[in-house]
Amino acid sequence: MVISGSADLHIGFPGFIGECGISDLGARVELSVPKKDCAVGLLMKAISMQRLAIISYHTSPLVQPGTGDGGGMNVYVRQLASALARLGISCDVYTRAYSSSLSASIKVEPGFVLHHIPAGPLGKVSKVELLDHIDEFTENVLERIRMNPEQRPDVIHANYWLSGIAGHTLKHTLEVPLVTTFHTLEKVKARDRAIPDDDISEELRIEEESKIIYCSDQVLASCEVEAFEISSLYNLDRSRISIVPLGVDHAFFSPGDRGMARTAVGLPTTGKMVLFVGRIQPLKGADIAIESFIKISDRIPEAFLVMVGGPSGPFGADEISKIKRLVAKERLTERVYFFDPQPHEVLSSFYRAADVGIVPSRTESFGLVALEAAACGVPVVASDVGGLKTLVVHGSSGYLVTKRTAEEFSRYLVKVLDDTALTESLKIAANSLSASYRWRDAALRFQSVLMELTAAELLECG
Repeated sequence: MVISGSADLHIGFPGFIGECGISDLGARVELSVPKKDCAVGLLMKAISMQRLAIISYHTSPLVQPGTGDGGGMNVYVRQLASALARLGISCDVYTRAYSSSLSASIKVEPGFVLHHIPAGPLGKVSKVELLDHIDEFTENVLERIRMNPEQRPDVIHANYWLSGIAGHTLKHTLEVPLVTTFHTLEKVKARDRAIPDDDISEELRIEEESKIIYCSDQVLASCEVEAFEISSLYNLDRSRISIVPLGVDHAFFSPGDRGMARTAVGLPTTGKMVLFVGRIQPLKGADIAIESFIKISDRIPEAFLVMVGGPSGPFGADEISKIKRLVAKERLTERVYFFDPQPHEVLSSFYRAADVGIVPSRTESFGLVALEAAACGVPVVASDVGGLKTLVVHGSSGYLVTKRTAEEFSRYLVKVLDDTALTESLKIAANSLSASYRWRDAALRFQSVLMELTAAELLECG
């Protein structure tokens, strides 16, 4: 860091974007800040940004994604905290304790500590029940910080609306900025929905989301599509939204030999493989994946479908029973393979084993599965919604399906599987697109947001 000058304040440090100057992410910056225009005290506070409290109330970042309430958010919290820690920002992640065997705190890596906070009964608790224990969780987080003053954060980062409720209280108690990543929004999920996704009142969740949005000093979106949805549906000024795209771990998710990957995970080494990865629940469209495969099964007799994921939410068990009955009814049990959720180091082999991925979600704020597939050189046929619009270039790296039906998905699956030359072109483009998504870049963007917030006055609710 460089500080010099009498009339102006000259400051140099990596990756900061502030009202007084702008840099490219990751570059060293020299800012010339007129003392009369910028409060030196606030600026120095921004420079000293050292500790972040990350709230992940309903699911732990160490829990296996793909089942229960664990999904892309688990990956997001773990990978972002890890990348931030490597930039020198200490990250304390607070999650609900769900087992008596858990340590009070776990040092995941230098600068990244996971804290298990008592709240409600140990064991699995539904999201409806979790609402009743947020106050207890919040008070116990505060108590943990009181007992360990070195854990007092400079900024709070809440993930999901349940964490946002806790984050709202923590912001006002600790008098530090609140950043919120929602991951999903009720007003988006409610569109084109035939039945509720869970037992929580739609009106209650929208009300709570609105309170959190208007109290957050900054709301994070993964892409412009999500930013527009937050701004338009919740009437939030666009300046209050920062875009921080997710990343992908290219050390795990990269192209490789398809035959070797299939052998590694116990799949046929010949034939055309369609891959679905995700939680088994109505929102993710596992039924559409099955129905789409049924429609192509006669035309492409060597094709087979692999489903990786477990039941999630109140309707997950019924959903998986329904799709397995459908597979049996169509006499396709020998061509449809079901796998439990897989660790990331193994999941990458499933991607490499595939010819094409299918992502028929009703909504996706980002679409991490599509990005992971692309990084492995696998084109996807995906719903034309949310962040998927930014991760799939229609006709170049994959296909976006506007009409979310098995007929439309099957049409594009056939298009990919029937044309080897096209498939190779899509693979190259998909992998190329994924190259710009890295967790270090996400952390640098987030670091810029954090520094801006610590240099600004605390936002009042409203």
